[in-house]
Amino acid sequence: MKHSIKVCLGTSKYELKPIRLRVSFLSQRVDLNSGISYEEKNFKNGRAKNNTRNANRQTAVEVNLLLSKQIEVIDNYFIECDLQKRYPQPDELKRIFAEKFKTSVQNANVDVFSLFDTFIKKRESEKQLTMSCVINYIAVKRQLQAFNSKLTLRHIHDDFLNEIKAFFEEKQLKNRTIKHYLSMLNTFLMWLKQNKYLSIDIQPQNTVKIIKNDTQSYLTHSELKQFYEYKPENDTENLCKDLFLFAAFSGLRFSDLIRLKKIDIHLPTHFCVITKKTSTSIKVELNRYTREIAEKYFNINNEFLTTLFPTISIKHYNNTLHEIFKKCGVNSDVTITYYQGSNRVEVTKKKYEILSSHSARRTFVVECLSKGIPPLTVIRWTGHSNLETLRPYIAIADETKKKEMQKLDTDL
Repeated sequence: MKHSIKVCLGTSKYELKPIRLRVSFLSQRVDLNSGISYEEKNFKNGRAKNNTRNANRQTAVEVNLLLSKQIEVIDNYFIECDLQKRYPQPDELKRIFAEKFKTSVQNANVDVFSLFDTFIKKRESEKQLTMSCVINYIAVKRQLQAFNSKLTLRHIHDDFLNEIKAFFEEKQLKNRTIKHYLSMLNTFLMWLKQNKYLSIDIQPQNTVKIIKNDTQSYLTHSELKQFYEYKPENDTENLCKDLFLFAAFSGLRFSDLIRLKKIDIHLPTHFCVITKKTSTSIKVELNRYTREIAEKYFNINNEFLTTLFPTISIKHYNNTLHEIFKKCGVNSDVTITYYQGSNRVEVTKKKYEILSSHSARRTFVVECLSKGIPPLTVIRWTGHSNLETLRPYIAIADETKKKEMQKLDTDL
């Protein structure tokens, strides 16, 4: 059967364009998706130029070899039709091509949002997602709907995340938010591949430039004292104050703090915990403040409560903390710097607005280093993987010690 195959690039407003195999026969035309994308400047006459790569780090040799195999499969199909003396069928060609190269042609029209819902429900049922993570994934889904309300698997190719990244930048989202969304989308796309909806690896081509402002989100010694002396106005504020102080004097993350069991507490000396984030086993000695709080909640007569602290949502906890910090007078001006695309943006906020549950852990690190506790000892308490993660706080501690030394400049 006489036929022709044209290897060409599909249309896209981005640099990377999908490679299509256009098969023409009997006044019919069938477009087959190769599953590969390539930059137009590096693709000529149906072949990738030598010594080039695409976003998935496939070399020109690998791409051209795969294209040759795909052309061979198409040719063999027409030879078989000739031998069997029958006319080739477009749907049959698509099916054979898809089965051979495990492309998602057969799933091309599947709705992405229904799969996204399935993904969330499955991971939630397997207890791989907290409620806050579910809320974040729902926010990502809304962004996808804004990007393309009729999104199907046909629209997902190896430059998909770069298209989404450009969309987020056009909406002027903060780069930190963009990075977070892309990471969650990548997890979803990996799930699609594991469940055989997709056959290609999708990674962002360009990194997202961010500035970390974490080192501003901690309490100074005087601010910690103000917080400690605050008189709670209700039971919720009392719980939130105790939670924050326990973390600020032990270095626990909120996820570990709220899961801390009474059997983990070995009064009056220490407590042990396996961290949720890194599965690291740590032993933290109790001090005056953590021992006082542990004894207070350990003796609460509640046979149904196995954890040391009552349950509270992270959102409710953070909102209450903001109110307490505001009442305490933790309201100095801080400058927050972030990127929107390539634009550097600076905004001024009150400090209580940027503090959160994790500020307690940062406060603990700064307090320890400022008091001369060796960094190696600190990471044994916090469970950090290496000293590099403490570098920003070591700089803060050194500046704090310098200011304290200046107090000795006064006359005797």
